[in-house]
Amino acid sequence: MRVHRTAPLRAFAALANSRFGDRRLSWAAAGVLAYLLSLPSGSWITERMLAARRREGCMTVVASLRELEERGYLRRVVRRDPVTRQYSTTCEVFERSYESRPPMGGLQKVHPVAA
Repeated sequence: MRVHRTAPLRAFAALANSRFGDRRLSWAAAGVLAYLLSLPSGSWITERMLAARRREGCMTVVASLRELEERGYLRRVVRRDPVTRQYSTTCEVFERSYESRPPMGGLQKVHPVAA
């Protein structure tokens, strides 16, 4: 297979090749990871917004995000607002797989209690 590249003129992301050497990741998960890592730090995006950018659909995006979470490239952080007492979930994306323990001083994942 021959690969043809063009020089980027503007708005490009530099990603290390080693990020895609993890053979545990599917092509879909590696593609979602590449897209997320190409966004500026602090970007806000939802699963639906990701799915709208490609034709695979929401279920494929959700499955890819779940795979990234299982492999340690994505972490869901659940926080509770002390005033409204409502929960919110924020996802953090990492270039490298992180350790499975929660960060020092961070909140742990909250699982809803079944009724």
